[in-house]
Amino acid sequence: MGHVVNRRVSGHVKDCCDFQSSKNHKAISGTFAFLTSLLAKGSIMPIGKVTIQFTLVTVLLLTGCGGVQSGQIPALNGSQLPEEQGWVVSTNAVRPLDVVTNGSVLTLNTIGVLRAIDQLPGKAFVWFYKDMPFDFQTEFSIEFTLQVHKVEQPHNFLDSGIMFYGSIDTSAGSFAEGPRSHMIFFDEDAIGWGDETGRFAMDTTDKFHTYTLKVEGEKFAKVYVDGKLALQRNDWVGIPRIGFGDMTNDDGVNGKFSIGDIIVTSDPRLLPSQPAPRRHLIPPSRRAPSR
Repeated sequence: MGHVVNRRVSGHVKDCCDFQSSKNHKAISGTFAFLTSLLAKGSIMPIGKVTIQFTLVTVLLLTGCGGVQSGQIPALNGSQLPEEQGWVVSTNAVRPLDVVTNGSVLTLNTIGVLRAIDQLPGKAFVWFYKDMPFDFQTEFSIEFTLQVHKVEQPHNFLDSGIMFYGSIDTSAGSFAEGPRSHMIFFDEDAIGWGDETGRFAMDTTDKFHTYTLKVEGEKFAKVYVDGKLALQRNDWVGIPRIGFGDMTNDDGVNGKFSIGDIIVTSDPRLLPSQPAPRRHLIPPSRRAPSR
């Protein structure tokens, strides 16, 4: 794993402008520079300056914070701790949490972690969730790389020591939240839906695998593993919030895993089934070495 940077999380929430993709930034910068150059040349009539200034404001409004929200955004950067990136933690564990980064991927562990209330191991949970600036009631996709290191006890119905929520409602105020049917569990020998409606046998421990969740037609969800269809369901409920980690206090249902960047795409119809590599959006574990 290399050198581990073990730092306490700060809980700092980043401004929404940090979500904008590099492509959008380049487009904004190019448009801004072009229009500004016209103003600097003084070769246009005064009414033209007003028009261009209005255009500049329009461009910034449409592509800046709270504006057009499309394309891809990095929801999680594996080189930083989750709470430093605006993720909210749900946990009953002692601090500091056993969540570290080696500069490329995050590693989260609840095996042997003590519960704060009684200082006993076995029932600790730690998971993170984050609101996403997209309309998840229509279509979206989420891609991430993950490797399971160890599962203390495998998942049970609606509970898992290693899981990913592609859609989550936190309004109930419970520590696990839901809908748990939309949870993807990760055992050492399989992944599946939290309500046991689908299971895909695989070795989750041998290496980092690429997982892609795609939701189409508002309610049709499919999970791909390294490009191969693994799970699907037709009752998806779109909620603009995602989460990952250990979401259960069941005794012994704990785990340790590493996860790379999480990339969210607002409209998968705009992209091919296998997106072309884009270095700044590819999870670190999948990047080719720099030359």
